[in-house]
Amino acid sequence: MNAVPSQFNDTHRTGRGRAFSMTELLVVIAIIAVLAGILLVALKGVRERALATQTRATMQEFSKACDSFQIEHGRYPGIIPEGLLASNHKLSGTENALLDMMGGVVRGDHPNYSAFTDPDGWKEIVVNSDTPLGQIKVNLTLIGNGPEINGTPYSPYFTPKGTELVASRGQANAGSQSPGAISLPDLVDAWGQPIIYLRRVRPVGDLVGVDDSTNPQFMLGTMKPYINSGGLGEFGQSQFNPDRGSILRLAADDDEKSRIFAQIIRHPSFGAPNESLAGTARGAYVLISAGKDGVYFSVADGPGTPQSPIYGNGPDSLDFNEFMLLGPKVIDEFDDLRLFGGG
Repeated sequence: MNAVPSQFNDTHRTGRGRAFSMTELLVVIAIIAVLAGILLVALKGVRERALATQTRATMQEFSKACDSFQIEHGRYPGIIPEGLLASNHKLSGTENALLDMMGGVVRGDHPNYSAFTDPDGWKEIVVNSDTPLGQIKVNLTLIGNGPEINGTPYSPYFTPKGTELVASRGQANAGSQSPGAISLPDLVDAWGQPIIYLRRVRPVGDLVGVDDSTNPQFMLGTMKPYINSGGLGEFGQSQFNPDRGSILRLAADDDEKSRIFAQIIRHPSFGAPNESLAGTARGAYVLISAGKDGVYFSVADGPGTPQSPIYGNGPDSLDFNEFMLLGPKVIDEFDDLRLFGGG
């Protein structure tokens, strides 16, 4: 019987007994971990883009409803005039528009206003007791049935999806008022945060002011129920956290807030970069989503960072004047989403 050559025997034995060394196992595990990390980052990016796309679709549908309302009634929606609403923040500009387009509300100048009573589900919100234009009664069960305007009933101008309408104001800080026991519906983005709606009140004057005292075109007082919140929306996000809160809340005074918001809504091709109040609006109304961080123009977003927030003490932090000199184009660096509508 012929002997098996020792060379074949060694090869055969080596092939069967070969195993991974500890070093090789660690290398394989490290490679898998790196690939998993890359995959998770990619999936997160895909999800964020999908949420942004969904939010833009919501904003576009709301914008179309606003345009339809304007064509039929000669004004953009809002049942209480901004001059009253901006100085007493019992409902936001968005809530004000939703009620006007979807119904479930009567205003104080309705001929049968007193007949809408609490036992029938009507709750009163008084923004200004000196005029019937500043008083409304809301029935939450009737929102979505369509508004009555000048005595004529209309079909609802806006019909949101179930996830787009949520009472989401959250906890407010001092200076922001809530409508008592009434939790009004908010239009929310795909992250569950309320979308800001501001309409232009007049075609001339400073581009932005807090209220009607300076006769501005836009009044940012109508969004104070959102930017004054300490626990807003699905994220429960504070808008006045000094490290990551809203620049619209943390600015030193109302003048700075107005100038910053003017940069947000002005056309970048008109006017000097730091003279925002003399700028030209990009539309008759604006819709704003806070984006993925849940904060409206966070001091840690755009040119700011968590280490050097705008108005902060970091090595690269910007003060108000430095930020304004960057001009309106700097707003594109923030993750917030904007949509402009109207002429």
